[in-house]
Amino acid sequence: MTNNDRLAWPILLLLLTVLVPSAGVVWMMREAVRNERLASNQRLRDAYQIQLQSATQKVRQGWADELGRSAAIVDTKPPSVAFETIVASGNVDGALIRDDEGRLVYPESSRAGNKTINIVAPLWSKASRLEFVEKRFDEASKAYQQLTQTTSDPILLAQIQQALVRCLLKLNRRDDAIELLENQRASGGLVDRDGRLFAAAAEFRLLELLDSQSTDWAEVRDSLVQRLGNYKDVTMTSSQRRFLMTEVQHLAGGTIQWPTRAAETLSSELITVDGGSSFQSRLQPTKLPDVWARATTDGRAIELYRTASVQKRLLELADGVPLPEGISFSASPPGDRTDHLMNADLGDELDGWRLSLSMTDDAVFDDVSKHRRAIHLWIASLVIAVTCVLAWMLSLALRRHMRLAQLKNDLVATVSHELKTPLASTRLLVDTLLSVEPRDPHDPSAVQTREYLQMISQENSRLTRMIDNFLTFSKMDRGQSTANFRSVAINEVATQAVSIFREHTGIDDAALTVSESPNAFVWGDLDSLVTAMVNLLENAWKYSEEPRRISLNIEADQLHIQLAVRDNGIGMNANQVGRAFDRFYQADQRVARTHGGCGLGLSIVRAIAESHAGSVDIESVSNVGSCFTLCLPKLNVGTE
Repeated sequence: MTNNDRLAWPILLLLLTVLVPSAGVVWMMREAVRNERLASNQRLRDAYQIQLQSATQKVRQGWADELGRSAAIVDTKPPSVAFETIVASGNVDGALIRDDEGRLVYPESSRAGNKTINIVAPLWSKASRLEFVEKRFDEASKAYQQLTQTTSDPILLAQIQQALVRCLLKLNRRDDAIELLENQRASGGLVDRDGRLFAAAAEFRLLELLDSQSTDWAEVRDSLVQRLGNYKDVTMTSSQRRFLMTEVQHLAGGTIQWPTRAAETLSSELITVDGGSSFQSRLQPTKLPDVWARATTDGRAIELYRTASVQKRLLELADGVPLPEGISFSASPPGDRTDHLMNADLGDELDGWRLSLSMTDDAVFDDVSKHRRAIHLWIASLVIAVTCVLAWMLSLALRRHMRLAQLKNDLVATVSHELKTPLASTRLLVDTLLSVEPRDPHDPSAVQTREYLQMISQENSRLTRMIDNFLTFSKMDRGQSTANFRSVAINEVATQAVSIFREHTGIDDAALTVSESPNAFVWGDLDSLVTAMVNLLENAWKYSEEPRRISLNIEADQLHIQLAVRDNGIGMNANQVGRAFDRFYQADQRVARTHGGCGLGLSIVRAIAESHAGSVDIESVSNVGSCFTLCLPKLNVGTE
């Protein structure tokens, strides 16, 4: 674990020390403000209850009166005029007019004309074949002209003239076609077999043929616009009026508007999807999305509303009820979950609709709760400030502690380094003295001297290994490890580790069993891996008593290499296993006094394993023995 890793936890805890109480204070202040708002809302409800009830009564009465006026209009005016009058009020988006028997009369679906064409069917069929099948427009025009001489029926004559206009235009006889269309403009209220007005159709065709910049075009346009807006002319069907309104508006570049055009379109759409339904006097949704309908008591007039229009009209009816500044009415359809100050149901005629009071300016609430909010804010600021001060003091203490820890690590590293040199010199001198054979092997003093030198050599080796552990751990602790990663054969690691272990402990072959190493490689630092294995072997040796049985087993699979060191020592319980890799921890202090050590060996093993993307595991049974397994990623042949 690097310095940055160890610093991360104290910094995280310090941040939590500040953020958690601060978040709690902010949450409590938020809840206090919310509770204050609820209390203020309740006081406002009590104060404005009378205004809401008064507005509700006014809206219900005005809504019923408007439906009564629509019923009176239908009773006294023709269907088309009744439609225009109801729509012109601006309160509805569309209307349907029925007769006393419930049949739809405006907008009507179709209207049959005088079908007298069968009188001259053979000649008409010939002319039609010449026009539509054989494309012989000159002969077709002559046939149509011959037809005009054979009938005196004005409707049939107008239909023949329409066909003749088509042929003349195909023959590029534009002036003759215009002359015929001008004659048809004077046909008055004559309609075709589908109920379409010949004069209106002729004027529209003239608009397509005449120059849009000419005075003739403007005169025809004005005439047609006046005709389409004249609902007193009951000869024109609603479908023809709706079609011509759309086309004329397109020809005029969108400059012409009829106040009833949108209502015509909406009413027609409703007939298409819901024409056969009967509606009641209460407002109810239709099959068109966002469209509502209600009918007069006798069912002759059906008013159509979009949701926005209903809301607008209800608010207009509520206008005049006094409200304080910052409070306004709002109308909500059924299913609206918007939170309002208070609501009131508008009754059966507006099934599910509600009239509500809403705050349009938060200043109303701020004026009521401003003092209490200020108190909450000051309390929260004070608590957060105290928390920050305490966190600052804690950070100072933490920094002091980290400095002391750093000084301690530096001191250990410096002292260990300084001790290593004289220990090495002492070892060299002792080994030199031991290499000299005594003159008299039987001299007691010489034998005793040699024993003392051997004891000094052993203690020197123990201190050297302890200092090496201190230096290794200090470098890892400060992130100064200089590992040389390369491809390393696992049998080389095992061979060097066993050799060093035998040299340190003098263990015999019967006490140490080493399995055959597989031909496998790891990506790592040879010296670090040897150190880790030596520490595991020496740990097994220290915590085992005679007769010792220590084994080193090496296994490899496709992904990993496992080096397991097993002993027959004192073992560990679950608590000791959990702390085995802690710094300076020793499961049995008596072992430290007997065999030495400072409790850093296993910590170093874990640090080396983690630096190699590996792990180290323990299996231990008290008074039976332990097994330490170092698991390393296997290096595939040919990769680095």
